[in-house]
Amino acid sequence: MITFFTPRRIAAGLMLPALALGFLTGCTTDSPPQHSERLQRAAGLKEFHVVTTKELWKKTSDQGSRDGADLEISSTTTDLETGLVQVELTGVSLANYLRVLDYMAHGGTDSTTFGRHRQAESIRMYDEISGVLDGIKKRPAGSEPPPKVVVDNAFVDAKR
Repeated sequence: MITFFTPRRIAAGLMLPALALGFLTGCTTDSPPQHSERLQRAAGLKEFHVVTTKELWKKTSDQGSRDGADLEISSTTTDLETGLVQVELTGVSLANYLRVLDYMAHGGTDSTTFGRHRQAESIRMYDEISGVLDGIKKRPAGSEPPPKVVVDNAFVDAKR
C-alpha cells in the first residue's frame, strides 16, 4: 500500500508555510509602536518646517529609487544665512517623508541591498521629527508659526 503522507512530504508541507512567512515578514520594517499615530498627526498639519544641512536633506529625502503616491515628497527649500536650508513640507508630504525615513531607519529591505536598512541619517531625522510631532497636542492655529525641527550637526557637537 502506498501512502501519500510520508515523513518527507509531511516535513516539506510544514516547511513551505514557514518559508513563506519568513519571506513575508522579511519585507517589513520594525516601525516604532507610535509610527501610525505620528503619520496621522503629520498628515493633519497644514505645514511643517525642517531646518537642516543640504546634505542631510538630500540623503534622507532622495526619491530616485522609490515611487508611489504614498512616497511623494514635495517641498520648498530655502537657503538660510547660517548655511542650513529650511524645508517646507505640507502635512501629507511630511507623512510620506516619515514613511521613507521609517523604511530606511527601521529595517526595510530592497532588491539592491538584500539587507535590512539601518541608515544612521534616517534614524536621526526620524527621531528628531518624531520628538516634535509627539509634542503636538492640537493643530496649530492659522496665526501660529508651523511646527519646526532643527537638525544640525553643530547640535550633536554641542552635546559631546
